[in-house]
Amino acid sequence: MRRTMMLLLALCFAMGGCTASQKGSGATQLSFHSFDGGGPQYSVRVDDPTLVSVAEKRRYSKKDHEVLEGAGYEVIFTFTGLRAGTTAMTVEERSPIAGNCDRIYEVTVDEQLRVTLREVTVEDLNEAVATTAVLVIETEDRLFYAAFEDTPAAAALRDRLNDGPIAVELHDYGRFEKVGDLPWTLETGDEEITTEAGDVTLYEGDKISIYYDRNTWSLTRLARIYNVTGEELREALGEGDVTALLYLEWSE
Repeated sequence: MRRTMMLLLALCFAMGGCTASQKGSGATQLSFHSFDGGGPQYSVRVDDPTLVSVAEKRRYSKKDHEVLEGAGYEVIFTFTGLRAGTTAMTVEERSPIAGNCDRIYEVTVDEQLRVTLREVTVEDLNEAVATTAVLVIETEDRLFYAAFEDTPAAAALRDRLNDGPIAVELHDYGRFEKVGDLPWTLETGDEEITTEAGDVTLYEGDKISIYYDRNTWSLTRLARIYNVTGEELREALGEGDVTALLYLEWSE
């Protein structure tokens, strides 16, 4: 749901009209078209207001248009650098007769206090969402959070779990891991590794292993549970078979 809402917002502001320009002082301007009597209202929210100052003004095409009902005008925001750094900014568009949209920008101020703006696109949001997916392993009374490894198999597992959670029956093996069958086969990229407590690996393409002790074998890395000891994992997974629910959560 969170991912869908982010993409809808991105599509919304991608269709809106605005112009950007660079001023000689290093400041940058954004302008948006509106009109009296129902036109969109614009406001700017900067995550780190110590980075840039924001000035707003309204400019009609002709001075006497200010007194004309329904006259169009430009809302101009000028961004002036205060110190070097990068932050995020949202331009909120609110209209009583149309949909509300948020335009999201990356704001960068260089050492010469020149301001550059980059509007975040749908592709940016897709990439951000993909990289912040967290693997959740849930047993009867414990939750473990694992960071995905940078392997094709891990990406494939993440994509599969994006369709919904799966339940895996885990069995003891060798007094150092729990192993369970996946409902599908993933691409392997095996290499000989020595596991540590918290490693989550792919075995034979269709089995997932959760390690609570060391073992050296040819495996494909999937994820890693951090801030957990082997004893904590062994206690949580218990003796004998255990059912684990695997699903995704998305970080903010």
